Amino acid sequence: MKKRVRRYFFAWGRLFVFVSCAAVSAFVLLSGYESIFNRSMPFVHTLDKVQLSTFTSSYDLRAAAEPANKMYGNFGKPVTVKLPASSLRLNVAAPIQENTAWLARASSLHLLITKPPRSGNIGMALMYCRSSFRTVDAQNLPKQGQNIFMDTDQDWRYVYKVNNVGTYDDSHPYIPTDDGTRGKLVISCDDTSRHISNIIEADLLSVQGVER
Repeated sequence: MKKRVRRYFFAWGRLFVFVSCAAVSAFVLLSGYESIFNRSMPFVHTLDKVQLSTFTSSYDLRAAAEPANKMYGNFGKPVTVKLPASSLRLNVAAPIQENTAWLARASSLHLLITKPPRSGNIGMALMYCRSSFRTVDAQNLPKQGQNIFMDTDQDWRYVYKVNNVGTYDDSHPYIPTDDGTRGKLVISCDDTSRHISNIIEADLLSVQGVER
């Protein structure tokens, strides 16, 4: 009797291990598929959809997703951003589209260039992301007057001063303040579960060389 019970539990244990390994393997494969092909898959959150319709009345986002090299100005393409509330630098990635939807990685900022250069600097950098503790959420928004640092692939650093922060309904239009003379940075991190966007606006202060 005891041997029969042991065999029973042993068989179920092996089945549990087999199913668990299969589930982990499937998750890894789906996650890799998302990363390689930039396609959102069910139950996998390497990529997730975000809401950007709040900016469609102000900018042509599809054109901004594929800017010509001249749109980056004279100091290179952004590669990292340092926010005041974090000791880490966030990677700057290309925007990802799936049909009419916009996708974002878990801990990256995705860059759209919505305006031509101003005095050789990036004119308007609109960055979007998924709202989380890794990026920007309602609890770690910077304060007005703090600085944001954006480094480029040519060893230059854009320094921006925050002039507005807030949490907004992600279905309503948002129009950034822009006088058209200075470089501008807008970061929008969308919380799709709560239908809100945490938005940061900042004006360009200077562009500095970076020592490596």
